[in-house]
Amino acid sequence: MFQVSKLLTTAFVASIALVTASPVTVKRDNFGLEWISKDSSLPKVVLYNTGGTIDSTSNYSTIDNVNYGSGPAFIPEYMLGNYSVILEKAQIAIVDMSKAGGSSNLNSTLYFNVSKAANEHLCSEGSDIAGAVMFHGTNTEEDTFFGVDLTLNCSKPFVATGAMRPQSYISHDGPSNFYQAVAVASDPKAGDRGGLVVFNDRISSAFYTIKTNGNTPDTFKALEQGNLGACLGGQPYWYFEPSYPVARYHFDLSSMQDGNQLPHVVVLFGSQGFDTSLMYAAVANGAKGIVIMGAGAGQLSTDAVKVAGELKAQGIPVVASLRPVTGASAPKPFEQNYISSGYMQAGKARIQLQLCLATGMGWEGCRDIFEKDMREVIYNDATSYYFS
Repeated sequence: MFQVSKLLTTAFVASIALVTASPVTVKRDNFGLEWISKDSSLPKVVLYNTGGTIDSTSNYSTIDNVNYGSGPAFIPEYMLGNYSVILEKAQIAIVDMSKAGGSSNLNSTLYFNVSKAANEHLCSEGSDIAGAVMFHGTNTEEDTFFGVDLTLNCSKPFVATGAMRPQSYISHDGPSNFYQAVAVASDPKAGDRGGLVVFNDRISSAFYTIKTNGNTPDTFKALEQGNLGACLGGQPYWYFEPSYPVARYHFDLSSMQDGNQLPHVVVLFGSQGFDTSLMYAAVANGAKGIVIMGAGAGQLSTDAVKVAGELKAQGIPVVASLRPVTGASAPKPFEQNYISSGYMQAGKARIQLQLCLATGMGWEGCRDIFEKDMREVIYNDATSYYFS
């Protein structure tokens, strides 16, 4: 499922030692992790390297930030060698989960595998690992960090990071993001917040954060909810005391052996003239749930609502998400044929629906996970006008 990086070569360890004040050692622990360390008293942070721009280079130019990936891979061990200041914050163990082809070729088995590893390394009784960092290609990173966030069974920090510029670029962002992610993951104040995202000096919640720009380093943001903190001088400064996001639910996948067992959920774009035959086709192709990016705040066409009712009778949920980059798809005051996604965009709604189905919640159970908190806020004695 996942592979611990092989023991670092003598040449690599020596290359770090040349630029550090103390010698670098590598020690294996009971998990089989090999810890790269300058100081054994520092916190331990495990790095799950799934690849991405942060590991990439370009053969074209040092100003290429659009067609990179053709150059040699820049593995995390090299980054530790070039930026050994990272080892002044924590001891690092590297778990290689990278695959060729970029994050657009990944699927939900990745978040399952990362979550399974993190639950073992962070949440096992007696574990002395302070936190985890994940490298990931930014194209689909929010799918993976959201899936891990909802399935990690302890309060230790899990921090997602990466890069928007390859290592060959004249001002690459990867090393800074790496250092800051390690600083956050090793900070005692980072726990009890759920999954975290660290990019471009900012710390935000994995539950709410989305990628907002396809090209610029300042892309991962929680637009409505804001940042949890910032990195100043590389160190985390928290704006708030620890707390978990409202409506964040934990899903236990410990009984599932393989990520391929996760139910198939598709996302459809709810344009004008939406073709409802796509909903039937998705089910015929094995979909156990459907997310539709509805118009505005998750509005579905009359025909789509009708088909959603037919699928509801078959136990197949349809979730209405929203097309705008921010806002909420709020539930109606009356019974619906579909489920409203709340503040979740379609990508996150797909992951949560997949997890609801994987844990056997059924149509009504899935609806409660998505809608319960928002329903309680909107529909109560203060809004009795909806029912008069």
